[in-house]
Amino acid sequence: MKRFKKHHLIWVLFLAVAVLSLTFSIVSESPPLTNSERVSTLASDFACPVCDGQSLAESDVPVAKTIRATISTMVDGGSSDEDIRQFLVSKFGEDIDYNPNGDGVTGLVWVIPVAAGIVAFFGTVLILLSWMGKEKNTVKSTQRFSLALQSSRWVWILLVCFLAIGAGFLVAKTAGSRNSGDAISGEIRMSPRTLLIEASVAPREEAIEIYNQVLELQPSNAEALAYRGWMLWLGGELENSVSDIESAITFDPSYPDARAFSAIINFREGKIVEASENLLLIDSLNSSPVIKDLLASSRFRESVSSELARKGDLLLALELIDSGTENDPTNSSLFAHRGWLLAISGDQQLAELSLISLNASLEINPQDPYAIAYKALVEAKIFEKMNSSKKYVEKFKALPNPPLELVELLRLEGLL
Repeated sequence: MKRFKKHHLIWVLFLAVAVLSLTFSIVSESPPLTNSERVSTLASDFACPVCDGQSLAESDVPVAKTIRATISTMVDGGSSDEDIRQFLVSKFGEDIDYNPNGDGVTGLVWVIPVAAGIVAFFGTVLILLSWMGKEKNTVKSTQRFSLALQSSRWVWILLVCFLAIGAGFLVAKTAGSRNSGDAISGEIRMSPRTLLIEASVAPREEAIEIYNQVLELQPSNAEALAYRGWMLWLGGELENSVSDIESAITFDPSYPDARAFSAIINFREGKIVEASENLLLIDSLNSSPVIKDLLASSRFRESVSSELARKGDLLLALELIDSGTENDPTNSSLFAHRGWLLAISGDQQLAELSLISLNASLEINPQDPYAIAYKALVEAKIFEKMNSSKKYVEKFKALPNPPLELVELLRLEGLL
């Protein structure tokens, strides 16, 4: 009986150690404390899309370096790990993610180990309980169980085959899924997805040639059409550029990159309303950080709204700005520009309301050069509060490398 209890104790200790180890491994996982650690961790969680069995952290090919740089920029910009994951998956496909999201068949990868663990746990508990019964009953139960196993070996063989087929189906569904036009042999160099990745880091002329290759494989590929059109526009080929981008929108009306390129070209061609319509549509789509940065860094929305206001459509101009702030409530530049549009509207009541938007901008970013300059102008020209205006002028002078357009504006109004 003592030996029997000692045997029980060994199994209980084994089970306890296993459970505690699993619990500790889960609880002990914590996010990196620094941006560099986050970048390193994220790079390890994603596969290099053009390499064989290497993560982004391990690969030194140009594409991997570019993606790592993008991750670093997004981390420094305040993007969450989930935002970065969604961006990479949307850009390169689910196959790049070493940690699938658990939807559909992929979810079985997470469910099966958990289910197996639960079955193993309760199986162990049942065994322990059976040992705690009478010894002769245990012997009889064991004999009956062994006899059942021997008599039903074909059932077990069929069960193993079924599990093997299921595992094969799971692997086939979750590993290496291909797009239309991808090589069935797994050849990676000629797949449209790989070509698009290479084009994204190639010089303009080379990128156009790569997009041509993609369109030979997939003539309706909206990404290749949109970006070839954008490359052509940068090279001054307006007619071919517009044709490509319009084709991209025809094949995929909800592709935000094509809408953004179309909006920029519309604006440069003087089609201001069309440009604003594209921007409003982009706000309803899930735009990539690349497109958001392109529009924000160039202050494109502000430029379109200024032109709308100049042409007398202040309501559409404000709608465009308000749509932008709804999508990005931390964009101090948009709040500053909203205040400026109200200030120069020619309506005294609207001009007085401009301070609300300007103050909101300064609350978000006290160093926003546009909010500071506009606040100085509004205080001096509308409210005639020169002391308050001088305070903001001095604050503007202390800014490192303020935009030249603001310097010229303050000089023109006699504040510098």
